[in-house]
Amino acid sequence: MKRISLPLLLLLSACVTPNVAVNPRADFSAVKRVAVMSFGGPNGELAADVMTQSLLARGADVVERQRLNAVMEEQRLTASTAFDPSTAKQLGRLLGVDAIFVGTVGQSTPQASYLVSGARDSRRTTVTQVSGGSVYSEGGVMGLPDSQILSTTANVSLVSRMVDVQTGAVLWAASMSYEGFDVSSAMNGITEAFARSLAQIWPELILQR
Repeated sequence: MKRISLPLLLLLSACVTPNVAVNPRADFSAVKRVAVMSFGGPNGELAADVMTQSLLARGADVVERQRLNAVMEEQRLTASTAFDPSTAKQLGRLLGVDAIFVGTVGQSTPQASYLVSGARDSRRTTVTQVSGGSVYSEGGVMGLPDSQILSTTANVSLVSRMVDVQTGAVLWAASMSYEGFDVSSAMNGITEAFARSLAQIWPELILQR
C-alpha cells in the first residue's frame, strides 16, 4: 500500500489543471455580460452556483440565476432547448447577455467517514486510491481500543462550455476532475481553475486576485 501524507494529497490536487479548448475565431472582447445555466447531472444547481461565484470573484458581470430561471420558465425553455440558434438569440436579448455558460456534472461522489475496529496498526496513517477517490486516516477513537476513523474525499468531475448567444458557437470549453473534503469544495476547486483559464483570454475578468 502506497503511503502519502494528507498535506501532500492536497498539494497534488491543487496542481491539477483543466483540459481547455478555445475557439480560435472567438472575440472575447465582445462578451460583456453572461449567464450561467443549471448544469446537468447530480448537484447541477450547486455546480452552477459555484461557477457563478467564481466568475463574480474575477469581476465578471453575471446575470442573477433566479432571473435566468424566471425567464426560462416564462419562455418554457429547458437546458436542452435553449441553444437552438433562434432560441439562444431570444434568450440573449431577454437577459441582455452575450454568452451563456452551460455544463454537466459528470461525477459527484460525496465525502464519507467510517469507524474501523480491530486494526492493530492504528497508529500508522496511509492514503491509497480507492474507486477513483482517496482514503485517509483521521486517527484513533478515544475509548475504543484498536479503532480508527477512515474518511474518503469527495470526488467531482465537471464539464463546462461558454456559448455565444448570437451564433450558438462554443467559445471556450473545459473539463476537470478534482478531490476535496466535500462536494462543494471540490466543485470550487474546479470552477476556480476554470475562471483562471478564462482570465487568460477574456478581458472582462481580473487576471490575478
